[in-house]
Amino acid sequence: MTEQPFKLFRLPTVALRNVLQLMNPIELAELSQCSKRALSLIPLSGSRKFRLLINQFSSSIHILAPSNINSFRMYSNSTQSKYILHGTRTFMDSTVKISHCSEDQLYSFWDDQYVGFKTVFLHLSKIFNCAIESARFRPTTPAVINMPIIDLIISRQSEIKELYVGGENLPDEYVIEIFNKLRVTDHLLICHEFSMPPPSSIPFYSKSIDIWSSYWITTEHLNSMRNSTVIKLNWTTLTDRDMMPFLNNWKSGEFPNLQYLSIKSNFLSKNFTAFGLPLLRDTLNPQEHNRHILGLPRTIHGGVDVQRDDGVVATVHFDNGEGVLQMMLLE
Repeated sequence: MTEQPFKLFRLPTVALRNVLQLMNPIELAELSQCSKRALSLIPLSGSRKFRLLINQFSSSIHILAPSNINSFRMYSNSTQSKYILHGTRTFMDSTVKISHCSEDQLYSFWDDQYVGFKTVFLHLSKIFNCAIESARFRPTTPAVINMPIIDLIISRQSEIKELYVGGENLPDEYVIEIFNKLRVTDHLLICHEFSMPPPSSIPFYSKSIDIWSSYWITTEHLNSMRNSTVIKLNWTTLTDRDMMPFLNNWKSGEFPNLQYLSIKSNFLSKNFTAFGLPLLRDTLNPQEHNRHILGLPRTIHGGVDVQRDDGVVATVHFDNGEGVLQMMLLE
């Protein structure tokens, strides 16, 4: 007796929905390649509830589904020989070779890895029409790659949990526009280097703020970070006169959520201190304090204890050789 093919698309809608909901994101992406009708049925799987995490540092796109995590990774064609190939697939209008590295990972191979990353992202966004939870952009990626991705994110949502802002030749005006249109709730990392200081009205809502080149940061910017848990600013131009009122405001409780601070500035004097202390470092019996804050390890060695007005204790350390001021709440 000859087995008949299972006619999936002839199932009643309820039964079809149940079948599609059992499929993982890679299986759904594969199904969508079959026909326009197949593509139109993907929303029955509940794919709007998926979340995308895109990471240019690993050239990967992760899809968080209710019961699993699937990954799409983009590689250069020159690496094909390392993998077993499983035919070709079409992403948008580009047909490329792929490898099913495992049941939850699909690799695709491209002449230009950057183009591959952008194309696969746009393709998956079209299929699943779901929110982007995290977007990590490399500072060396051409702006022509990053901007269409960011444009799509902004057109679809007003909020994102994590965002790394960067890209080669990314215009300053475009970066400012991102901040005006997209609220970053959990982790904001700015690796973009502004050619001119941006306006002081840039909003900072994130629990964690990390800025690689912070020459443009002013006390007004600092004061707008009052709700942040972690503040890390490299290469600032902040001076003693800037930091003294900031630290006093922290002591009086105006930064109630702040648990870790790291500010590097070559404009702080060698003998900078605060809180009426002779030094912001323990030279007699230096202790090391370690904490995990917002999922990352934080360490301060040789700090001195300072008590906030409400009794909360922090350790503070100033390295006058490197110009780095650190502060961390003690558990």
